[in-house]
Amino acid sequence: MSSKRRVGIAHFLLRTFEMLDTPKLKHLIEWSPCGEMFYIKNSREFANKVLPQYFRHRNFQSFLRQLNMYNFVKKRLKNGWNQFQHKYFKREAKNLLINVHRRSNGQQSDEEEQTDQQDSIKKQQEQLQQIKYLQNDIVLTSSFLYQQSVILQSNFQRLKNKLLYQYIEEQKQEKFLFNTFSLLNKSQTDSPKLTQTILTQNQKETDQEPQLFVLS
Repeated sequence: MSSKRRVGIAHFLLRTFEMLDTPKLKHLIEWSPCGEMFYIKNSREFANKVLPQYFRHRNFQSFLRQLNMYNFVKKRLKNGWNQFQHKYFKREAKNLLINVHRRSNGQQSDEEEQTDQQDSIKKQQEQLQQIKYLQNDIVLTSSFLYQQSVILQSNFQRLKNKLLYQYIEEQKQEKFLFNTFSLLNKSQTDSPKLTQTILTQNQKETDQEPQLFVLS
């Protein structure tokens, strides 16, 4: 099955070769004088103006990944250009493109490994930053909860004091009423004769018939 995939030349390679053979694009992408490598002079402008014409996107990183997958060697020049080289990718040697093969998923270039490491480090830094944000949120939440607990404790203590005061007042009233009834009961017990005399007198006055008076 792999031999069938290698029969034709990859569309990506053909389109890249076509870009390099387009004179009006030389200010952005161009062969080296020897024709053994090519340069991309302005990656941003190249991505915005050239890639949409040949690959229908503006993602320069995606273009770089494709080159890496076909084992192109990249070099950053002092003037800011990106240089790319492959032993079977040469000017006026289009027939050699049949020998440029895409790497399997298990293979990875040194540049890709470095990129993956950088992405991993960046991801770890982002995770650490998120952890810091979470820690700050936890500290703020803990402080807020502590303040709320202090307020609740204060309110509870005031309510407790109020209920305790009411209870004491009720106890005082109950004691006062108890003492009052006790004194009344004691007074009735100490003077039963007086009480009986009053009751007898009231009964006599009730039973006595009214007297008639005759005027002469």
